[in-house]
Amino acid sequence: MTSIIRPSQPSSTARSPRDRGFTLIELLLAITLVGVIGTVVASMVVVTLRTNPLTEQRTDIARTLQGLVTWLPQDVDSTPPTGFGLDPDSPSGCTDSEGSNLLLLQWTERIGNVTTNYVANYRHVTDPAGSSFIHRITCRGTGAKPWGNTVTAQASAALPDLPPSWSPGELPFKVEIFRELDNDVSLVVVQVQTLDGSILTVDSAPKNPAHSLPPVTSTTTTTVPGATTTVAATTTTVAGTTTTAANTTTTTTPPCQIVSSTYPSSVFNTDPNGNGRSSTNVGVLQTALTVSVVTNGYCAGLEARPNTGAPNSELFRNFTTTNGVNYTVTFPGYSQGSSELWRDGNRTIDLYTPSGGPYATFTVQVK
Repeated sequence: MTSIIRPSQPSSTARSPRDRGFTLIELLLAITLVGVIGTVVASMVVVTLRTNPLTEQRTDIARTLQGLVTWLPQDVDSTPPTGFGLDPDSPSGCTDSEGSNLLLLQWTERIGNVTTNYVANYRHVTDPAGSSFIHRITCRGTGAKPWGNTVTAQASAALPDLPPSWSPGELPFKVEIFRELDNDVSLVVVQVQTLDGSILTVDSAPKNPAHSLPPVTSTTTTTVPGATTTVAATTTTVAGTTTTAANTTTTTTPPCQIVSSTYPSSVFNTDPNGNGRSSTNVGVLQTALTVSVVTNGYCAGLEARPNTGAPNSELFRNFTTTNGVNYTVTFPGYSQGSSELWRDGNRTIDLYTPSGGPYATFTVQVK
């Protein structure tokens, strides 16, 4: 019997779903998602590359005058109107006077019977490597100069050299001190030119009430209207003794009263960057704001306290008078502002005296 041997057939095995691979639809979806994600990442990289130089530039500018921005406002606040010096050849008054004077500020403080002199001096100094900087030199002491306790701090990054014929009103370090009619300092503006030619501006408006308060040693005599009350004489008899009290006269001074007033209903603001009308809603007045009042009673020391809503607002400003009845106060205006003294909106000005108030409130629209 013949047996037929047939070749064995390969057995078929069912494939697992995991071995199927991508379908065409799945592959298209994956490619689309990768493209979207790549586009987003590329956009972020482009934005980062574009903004990074601007961020570095702003950081460099802020770092360039960091010390000057930090210290100048407090130094200006401490200095009386007569304590500012701009002569390039002026020594600091401290044991260190290296370089050229840019801005010298001096003031005194009296504690008990001791008067202490203080100095904050900004000077242009060139180091041994040939780089120029602004140094802030401070010291204090009594008696004759130079005073000790000297501290020197770097107030800027590297800056250009001063030309041989430099004066404080010229770049690369321009200093301007704006004063009012009574010689009070209203604004100190410092402009610094950097190595790349950029011009940076730092300003400070004094907010020290001592600038406008009278000295404590002064004596002022003012004649004011008053009401007179007379108490008649009295006679008292006690155990045969007669005592007579003389007439007593008492003069009572009426309180301050504002009879009439004149002031503008609105004024314009100036952009701190000098771009005309305000685009930042805060700056200085374009033109002076004058308030005139007619008073009755005792109004000596009348002062205007503005609620300007701005960060550098002054606390108050004293009225002036020639007859004790008509008073006038003026908030100065500037053709170009570089500070933040008034904010746009309805601003109030309250009237006070050292003995009380407010005696009147005026509303002026700043726009």
